[in-house]
Amino acid sequence: MNSYLGYQVALFSRTGSYNVVIGGESSLRIASSYNCVIGYSSATSLVGGGATTVVGALAGATIVSGRANTLVGCAADVGAGNVEDAVAIGSASSVGAKGGVAIGAGATAGGALSLAIGAGAQTASEGEINVMNRVCGYRAAQSNKYTLELNADLTRLGGALSFPGPSSWAVFGDVASKDLVFLSEDGVSTRLTGSFRPGVLNFTGQHRCRVAEGEDLLALRPGAVVVATGAYCDLDGCEDLHDVDEALPVVTLCRRARDPRVFGVQGPHSHAPKQPTPAAPAAPAAPAAPDAPDAPQPAPAVPAAPAAPDAPQPAPAPKQPTPAAPAAPDAPQPAPAPKQPTLAAPAAPDAPQPAPAPKQPTPAAPAAPDAPQPAPAPEQPTPA
Repeated sequence: MNSYLGYQVALFSRTGSYNVVIGGESSLRIASSYNCVIGYSSATSLVGGGATTVVGALAGATIVSGRANTLVGCAADVGAGNVEDAVAIGSASSVGAKGGVAIGAGATAGGALSLAIGAGAQTASEGEINVMNRVCGYRAAQSNKYTLELNADLTRLGGALSFPGPSSWAVFGDVASKDLVFLSEDGVSTRLTGSFRPGVLNFTGQHRCRVAEGEDLLALRPGAVVVATGAYCDLDGCEDLHDVDEALPVVTLCRRARDPRVFGVQGPHSHAPKQPTPAAPAAPAAPAAPDAPDAPQPAPAVPAAPAAPDAPQPAPAPKQPTPAAPAAPDAPQPAPAPKQPTLAAPAAPDAPQPAPAPKQPTPAAPAAPDAPQPAPAPEQPTPA
């Protein structure tokens, strides 16, 4: 169940199975199983172990009994005959302890579970990392804590850099604002903007303070000078302090020139829970709105609309239409005709003034139907 190809391949092998050996004078003494050896004079000392892959001329010359090793490259090897679980890829790469990984020409992983990547990269201690001498990591012998070092001019991270633990933090760049953000597990963040200049500062520091009771917070605008009252309290306003680190000076607006108690200049209000309270007094100013209801008082001018009913008062004419109805039946009588001009007066009050002329009924002639009655006109002068 073995496959051998090459000059003097597995020359002294008497046991082992499922092995593949290709290359002149390779695996001369192989006695284990599930091995794959390809290359001239490779794995010449391999006897025990098993599940080992060796590819490359002169590769695996030192390995004797180690198992599950992968050696690829000319003269790729292990540092001891019994090393296991090693990976050495690259010309002259080497692994000296169990679980080590060396990738690159001449790379050497000397410590167990260590990683050396890059041409000539080397590690010596357990768990050590060396990536092209740019990224280095190692475990401290005393504290057993792991340290990762970056030796680069610029390091770019595609996501957040997280620090898990009892108090987790994350550091990342905000793509939208281009700020550097430090975010705590409680969601509290601190930002460094792109225009931040550590050396350009106009003050030595700022201090949180507590505003004295009864002080007009509206007067404490940024830039106002405040004085210390001599009292202290904590963030909750409690004056019974147990730790000096909790002490916040109580301040009030400076109202006296050259006051020796001057504490500083008021900055932006960061924590001013009492500011909403003064905002409430500002609401009483809203009662000025009651004056606005007085403005609608002129609106009673709308009752002036009753003046419109006064316009109908001169309209006693409704009584005239009452006689007007009887006038219609009397219209056929020629004598009542003089009363008709009186009814015309409501239609045009000025018309009755020229009424002395009895010939006004002739304007009634515009009514075409009355034109055929010319004879009644002479009868009117008879009653006159």
